[in-house]
Formats: sequence, structure tokens, C-alpha cells
Amino acid sequence: MLRANLYYMKVVDRVLYVKFSGIWTKSNVKAIFADCQRQVSTIKHQPWAAYIDVRDWIMPSMEAMDDLQQIYDWCLANNQTHEATICRFDMQKNIIGDVSNYGADFQLYTQEPAEACRWLEQKGFTISLPDEFK
Repeated sequence: MLRANLYYMKVVDRVLYVKFSGIWTKSNVKAIFADCQRQVSTIKHQPWAAYIDVRDWIMPSMEAMDDLQQIYDWCLANNQTHEATICRFDMQKNIIGDVSNYGADFQLYTQEPAEACRWLEQKGFTISLPDEFK
């Protein structure tokens, strides 16, 4: 689903593909969280991964940070086991790293989408990038 050009989200097999863009407000993050819960409902009863592309994302507003943390906490509690995050800037990595609870074995940060795909495949996930990510 695409909401006001702030994100695109789609589940394919056991992978949640998310592309972030713009600046997220508290209300945006709440809507994104609801969409995430809805989409992941079909795969949350088994281990799943996320492919997150934040290269066009500026950041969440300060008041949205707690809600962003809630998304990561919920995903972890609902069987997300791995995440590959494609960043353009170190600040993006730092923001995600501050709210993510994954260690190095379960979280990859890269600037290369192909590396993210290879890493997730090595972890046992089938990668089928939606057209919006190509």
C-alpha cells in the first residue's frame, strides 16, 4: 500500500518490503503501524524478514520516535527474525539502530540493494522484489 507517498509496503512470501520517504509525523507513523500489522498478519505465525529501503527517507519527527519504536517492538514480538536496511546516510542507520533491537546476526545495514537481497537469501528467505523496489 502507498500512503501519501510516505511509504510503500507489501508482503511477498515471508518478507515484508517497505520503502520509506519524506518526513514522518506521529499520525503518519500510527497509520503506517496499523498497515504493518494488517499486512504482517498473514505471516506473523512463522519467522519472517523485512527488506527496508530508507534511502529516500528524511526522518521521523521527534514526537514520532516512540511510535517508531513501537513498530519495531511489535515486529520483534511477532516473529520478525531478520532485517536488511538499505540506507543512503549514516543518520538513517542511526535512527533505525536506535529503535531496532536486532544484533549484527539479524540486522544488515548496506547502501546496496543487491547486498540486502543476498544477505536475506543466505538467511533462508526467498527474495522477490516488488516492481516498486526495482
